[in-house]
Amino acid sequence: MYLTALSLKDFAGLGAVSLEDFEPGLNVIVGDNEAGKSTLLVALRAAFFQKHRAGGEAVKALAPYGRTVRPEISVGFTTGGTEYSLSKGFLQRPEAALSWPGGALSGDAVEDKLAELLGFAHSSGARLKRDEHQGAFGLLWVEQGRSHEHDLDLGVGRNAVTASLEGEIGQILGGERGRSLLAAAEARQAVFFTATGRPSGTSPLVEAEKRLQALRAELAERLSARDAYEEKIERLRRRREVLKTYLDDDAVAKAEAAVDAAEAESRAVEGFAAAHDGARRDLEAAEARRAAAAERLAARERLAKALAEATARRDAAAVGLEDLRRSQAAERAELVRLEAARTAARADFAEAEAAHEAGLARADFQRVSAEITRLEARIAEAAALEKRLAELGAAPAQRLDRAALKGLEAAEQARREAEIRMAATAPTVTFAPDAGASVRTADGSPLAGGTALPVLARSAYDLSGFGRVTIEPGGDAAQLRRAFDEAAAALQALLARHRVSSLDDFRQKLRAAEEQANATALLKTQLATLLPEGMAAAAAALAAQKAALALLPAGDEATGPASATGATGATNEVEAKGAALPAVGAAAAGMPGLSTDDATAARARRREAETCRAAADAAVEAARKLGAALDQRLARTEAEAEHLARTASDLAAQRAAAEEGRTAAALAEDLAAADVDRSAKAAVVALRRRALDAADPETVARSLLARRRALDEIRRTVAGLREETSALEGELRAEGLSSLGEDIARLEGESEALAGRVRRLTLEAAASKLLHTELCAAQRAAREHWLGPIKAQVAPFLRLIHPESEIAFDDASLAITGLNRRGVAEEFKRLSAGAREQVAVVTRLALATVLKRGGHPALVILDDALVNTDEERLKRMHLVLQKAAEAMQIVVLTCRERDFRDLGGKMFRL
Repeated sequence: MYLTALSLKDFAGLGAVSLEDFEPGLNVIVGDNEAGKSTLLVALRAAFFQKHRAGGEAVKALAPYGRTVRPEISVGFTTGGTEYSLSKGFLQRPEAALSWPGGALSGDAVEDKLAELLGFAHSSGARLKRDEHQGAFGLLWVEQGRSHEHDLDLGVGRNAVTASLEGEIGQILGGERGRSLLAAAEARQAVFFTATGRPSGTSPLVEAEKRLQALRAELAERLSARDAYEEKIERLRRRREVLKTYLDDDAVAKAEAAVDAAEAESRAVEGFAAAHDGARRDLEAAEARRAAAAERLAARERLAKALAEATARRDAAAVGLEDLRRSQAAERAELVRLEAARTAARADFAEAEAAHEAGLARADFQRVSAEITRLEARIAEAAALEKRLAELGAAPAQRLDRAALKGLEAAEQARREAEIRMAATAPTVTFAPDAGASVRTADGSPLAGGTALPVLARSAYDLSGFGRVTIEPGGDAAQLRRAFDEAAAALQALLARHRVSSLDDFRQKLRAAEEQANATALLKTQLATLLPEGMAAAAAALAAQKAALALLPAGDEATGPASATGATGATNEVEAKGAALPAVGAAAAGMPGLSTDDATAARARRREAETCRAAADAAVEAARKLGAALDQRLARTEAEAEHLARTASDLAAQRAAAEEGRTAAALAEDLAAADVDRSAKAAVVALRRRALDAADPETVARSLLARRRALDEIRRTVAGLREETSALEGELRAEGLSSLGEDIARLEGESEALAGRVRRLTLEAAASKLLHTELCAAQRAAREHWLGPIKAQVAPFLRLIHPESEIAFDDASLAITGLNRRGVAEEFKRLSAGAREQVAVVTRLALATVLKRGGHPALVILDDALVNTDEERLKRMHLVLQKAAEAMQIVVLTCRERDFRDLGGKMFRL
């Protein structure tokens, strides 16, 4: 039996699920917890074993919680070479339908047909029992949490297993009669199939299927055309309804009226705005007239004020002119006296400057000498550092780094893990020789008695008085040994590449290399700090300092400080004049090359002389500037006095002329009248502004724009609807429907008749192939006892997960009682959960194989099985499932996609 498709609608917690194109071998359905994986198994049980008319709580549980709907299931499956399509609906309008090529059933007849096909008995009540009402499928469809139980839920399916193992059919097919029957079956099969079992090119079934496929393709094309025609009719109806709403509401006329009303409101607002603009222009003219009157009055007042000010300035200028003339004579006499004092101060400064320059020359000589000494010391220390760096660079150092260390550590870890796995799985042998006896290894080395020796590879031991014993570990010991050797070889290759003997040797050399690198970096840092400019630049600087020193006079060549006397007369003369001279500071820093007292005295004398000279220069310059300024001021004052006299005379004449034209009192009356006119115009503007604001121009403008847009959109929509309805009416008149209906009816009739022929031929072909297959299988079958074949089927699977083991069954119930490993019997219930789970699963697969070979439906479903299996055993269970899937269909339901993504089965995801 093979499952081909499964779909659910409103079933339990699932809304709609559709799984198509199941593979004949392995299939994996993946989903998170609560995604509905177990619900799929419940749905399959309900589809095959639950009557569609049944009631009770078990059937009510098939509906989603809190909803009144009809749970529906559709299943596609193949059994006995025939493809079936099964559908059932429960609770609301219950129904059942089963169809296959050449036949179809509905209602209660479906339940009877399913019982006949799958070999089970319907329950008389509302509750299903696996061991009574599901035949062998209680064994094959394993619910979540039951995969590790010793009771395999065989139930009444035990009869099917027994019948599959019995040899009566072999007696019927024995002798000449059996060979004749087999030859007749082979001839009948050859009508439909080739010798290799593939469909024959001359088979009547193939020809009928090709003709049926062509008819169905043509029918599908006609049906698609009819659907398109009906869709256009529906679209035309909808467009007419929408157009009718626009026409019934007279939408265009209403929109036009709304635009007219909005335009009238806009024109009224424009009138208010025009009136406001006119009033505002009148106000601006009144303000201009008032501003002109005010300006005329202000000009008259400014003229009177200017005349008074000009008269006062003229009188003051005459008084100031006499004072300036007296000051000019006094300043000229003072200038002559200050020029004599400046000459004396300049001579005193020249003498102090010569003494100070001699001291600076001696200081430069000593400074350059000190700089040369400092540079020579730095260069010598830097040379020592460079020598140490060269010595460190000459020492050989291997290219070792932390990345290489990680690679070595990983290789060492892999070697240790391989060694641990090899040691953990290796058998242990302990020799306890009698007194006087001995045990030696194959190379002759003696072994102490009582020593436990792990056997990692084929080993030989010589026992005195007995001979040689050879021990070879089974299972995957050889593979583990190879893994260990490969890991050890990889580690040795890495050690050889880095020229070290061990991982510790590598760590020591890496530490030495890192210490050498740190020392080199420290020396470079010190060298960069000492000579940041570099050795070459420092040497060049030293040469430049020596060259500068050669150009300087020696200390004894400089002239000593001059006498501190000589400027007293000029200074006293300046101070006697009363000029503000700056004070000379008595304290100063020592000058290189001179004693502190000499340097201080030289600098003080120079500063004092320079101060006196500067004061004298400043006094003379100030006197000259003052004289020049007095000359210029006198000339300006004379010209200004003359100008002020003329200005006062002109202003007096202008005022008299203006008063003759219009008096100041008359101008004031003109300004008052302009103020009254401006106030009246401002009141009119405010009144017009209030009327315009009340009309709300912005709202009126927005309303007009919106109504115009609405009118345009309504007109466009109505025109588009009329155009589309006209186009659809023309298309429908041109296409018509009568010829399509006739073609569809003809093609459906021909397809139905030909489909019936295909079903009959398919059933006949499948029957001929099944007959030949079963007769061949029966001829090969030879079973002495029903447990023997079961154990024979379990053995290949069991060897993959528990080598050198044999399973034990209860003769009556076929329940698993234990496991015999290397001659040691273990009760099934004392095995670990993972071991029980693995043994129970492989036993179910073996019994499924027995059932399938006996001609019974065999489809295995495992719901979250193997949850207690470790990673290594899970890989071996994959081999078991792959091997079993070669003969039957297996469906795995799991929430752990990672555990089964390498299984090789088709993957479905909920």
